Amino acid sequence: MGNKNYAIIIQARLDSKRFPRKILKKVNNKEILTIMLERLKKKFKKKIIVAVSRENYKEISNICKKHKIKFFLGNKNNVLERYYKCAIKNKIKTIVRIPSDCPLIDLNIINKGLKKFFSNRVDYVSNLLPRSYIDGNDVEIFSIKCLKKINKLARSKFDKEHVTTYLQRNKSKRIFKILNFKAPIDLSLKYRLTLDYKEDLVVIKRILKNRNIFLNYRSIESIFKKNPDISRINDKYIGKMWYQKKNNL
Repeated sequence: MGNKNYAIIIQARLDSKRFPRKILKKVNNKEILTIMLERLKKKFKKKIIVAVSRENYKEISNICKKHKIKFFLGNKNNVLERYYKCAIKNKIKTIVRIPSDCPLIDLNIINKGLKKFFSNRVDYVSNLLPRSYIDGNDVEIFSIKCLKKINKLARSKFDKEHVTTYLQRNKSKRIFKILNFKAPIDLSLKYRLTLDYKEDLVVIKRILKNRNIFLNYRSIESIFKKNPDISRINDKYIGKMWYQKKNNL
């Protein structure tokens, strides 16, 4: 897939209401964003773009420059437009969407999604409909035509902020050709590895304590199983998808 026209576009911000500046928090003296970029560069070195808002970008852009990663400045609240304009400017035909609060996402899961996308005639591939992987391994892949259609049809502030919620809510209407892929074992309600709250950061610190940052999914699953006290740190947030319940997703 090295010669395919795709890019991993990571949306990043510093003004999260639940946990401000979370991607600049450090684990083993490295920012969360740095850990994510270093992991992704192992397999997708020239395929990464960080999409950040124009209002608050300097610290993020400095990290990107340090790691020789492209960055794009776009609309703060209309993240959908930010993705679309980023893809158009960089002439990207296939977009891999990953949030910056998934620093330990497994590269093989991204590859699995890409293989599904390029071997099937679909508009959108994800592992979210329904979820089955440990939260923090969210992958969405869609064509530029699909993104253009969402950008045209989405009207609400919520859909513009969350990029693909319009598509997810209308999945039964056959507006888009959608394909979902699942984990061998559903662990989506057992462990949590995304970063939305301070407790999540403690979990990530425990997972990476005295360990190489290039842990894969199976290794992380094994750490959780051998150390049940880790998952108890943020267990009150496991399966917490407030925006899905609120908007019938």
